[in-house]
Amino acid sequence: MLSKFTFFIVGLSILFLATCSTLDVRLGMGAGKDVKLSYRVVGRGAPLIVIHDGPGYEKSIMYRGFDDLASEMTVIYYDQRGCGRSEPLTPLTPLTIADNVEDLEALRKSFHLGRFSIAAHGWGVVIAIEYARKYAEYVDALVLITPISPFKPDPLRPSLLEKLSVKANLQIDQLLDHPSLSILERRRRVMRLMLEGLFHNQRVRRSIDFASLRLAPDVNLRLGGELGNLDLIPVLGEIDMPCLVVIGRHDLLTPVRDQMAYADGIDGSNAVVFNESGHFPFLEEHEFLISVLKEFLINRRVPTLVDLATRT
Repeated sequence: MLSKFTFFIVGLSILFLATCSTLDVRLGMGAGKDVKLSYRVVGRGAPLIVIHDGPGYEKSIMYRGFDDLASEMTVIYYDQRGCGRSEPLTPLTPLTIADNVEDLEALRKSFHLGRFSIAAHGWGVVIAIEYARKYAEYVDALVLITPISPFKPDPLRPSLLEKLSVKANLQIDQLLDHPSLSILERRRRVMRLMLEGLFHNQRVRRSIDFASLRLAPDVNLRLGGELGNLDLIPVLGEIDMPCLVVIGRHDLLTPVRDQMAYADGIDGSNAVVFNESGHFPFLEEHEFLISVLKEFLINRRVPTLVDLATRT
């Protein structure tokens, strides 16, 4: 006869196995166009590929934002070429927007995906837009989260540095003048400070372990020139698939008007404004975003505030 203690152990084991199966995390290195890309996969169901911000950031900051979709979707995160845990670049490794687009296509092939959805953040939206233009037959839907400006950069527009706090600017000035740090290490630390400054919700910002993020200043430097001449406005009309634009009202990086330009330029797209978010709605208003994404990606509709209020 089994004791109460035995039943307790069995119960714990079942709970442990249920928790593990819920997470169901798969890690590995996949094939990019001519590089190896680090990936992480969670969940089961229709595939969603998540593209991180940057250039030069990495995928791990996205986990808290999208893992809650794993009960209904297969969520695939990857580090862009030269970023995070992906294969480091050499000076001879090509690095362009087009290379990143072909990396995404190579990754699709390595996972044997047919059609899939894309959720892209910040600069990652550029990869998503260019991929959707070239490989539209594989894209079910696009989610563009606090995208970078689609307009050609205006030299008269205030820079991000001008929008950051006085304290952040002082820290950045000290880093730039630091005599014992290499140029790349200075840039890495500046990238980290800028990243911290893009949060509107300070409680969420304090919960992020920025020191653990693997930032790639060489990628940031090498792609900077191409992004400096970027103009997506003329090509947005070529996107012909369901599209949702997630707008952070307090995003210091991209004004609301510029984020909304994607919804204006992509025929039939929708936009949802996150009033309590800066650049990271998937962290700052996580539950709200998950509700919206489930409706859009699974049911192909954008919920109203009445819908969401009814659910809660």
